[in-house]
Amino acid sequence: MKTDYKNWLPKSVLQKGYERTAVPLILGLVFGVLGVGGLQVPIRLVLIFCFSMATFWFGYKAYQWHTAYSCFDLNNPRSIAWKVISGVASKVELPPKGKVLDIGTGSGALAIAIAKRHPDAMVIGTDPWDQKVTPGIDQKLCQANAKAEGDRHVVFMYGLAQKVEFPDETFDAVVSNYVYHQVQGMDRVDAILEALRTLKKGGVFVIHDIMTKGFYGDRDILLKRVLDSGVSEAKLIPTDDGTFITPAEAEKSLLKGSCLLIGRK
Repeated sequence: MKTDYKNWLPKSVLQKGYERTAVPLILGLVFGVLGVGGLQVPIRLVLIFCFSMATFWFGYKAYQWHTAYSCFDLNNPRSIAWKVISGVASKVELPPKGKVLDIGTGSGALAIAIAKRHPDAMVIGTDPWDQKVTPGIDQKLCQANAKAEGDRHVVFMYGLAQKVEFPDETFDAVVSNYVYHQVQGMDRVDAILEALRTLKKGGVFVIHDIMTKGFYGDRDILLKRVLDSGVSEAKLIPTDDGTFITPAEAEKSLLKGSCLLIGRK
């Protein structure tokens, strides 16, 4: 049985990029170049310019997503995605027979990577699995991947990052990878603190995300809020400087601003 971890980027995103590029290109050819509708030359020239600029812009964005798609291929063990997952998994420290929660598990890649490093651990991966957003990725796929990898101590279940359905002090480690910047309807730091609520005293948290000002605001304020929540230690470690991926790889894969929030309760 073969694993199928899919891709971080749904193909639908690529398709939309191609469609958005094609629309202004076609309109520019029809109304600008061919002059359909009997438009005067000055107007046609303006349309050619405007539609050309739109085509260039959407084409550039489509190119970026196309490049990122190849970087995010989780069925390629040499992909940037796997470099990141291996890096995050390596930061997880566990006691014997520890219990781990992976929030936003996707196709189960990180949860299974942690289970491989800690064969006696119990790893639980949760995700809302929306087929409209990520078609083909669901609980059954995760279970099939775990079975293919021979990991018996990995469980997958439905769960939201905004409300973690586990009691306080349940886990020895809480992890996530590129999840919280996608959280909607709730402050992202509050969502992280909701996860930390489920950590045992002395448990570790390894939260990896794109922690830019656009998503999180000031990193110092983020760190202060986490420390003020009652954890014993916390720090931020940039990972787009060669720690996990190089600056060039971060640029290529649209992952600039990648950073670890790591610590202990």
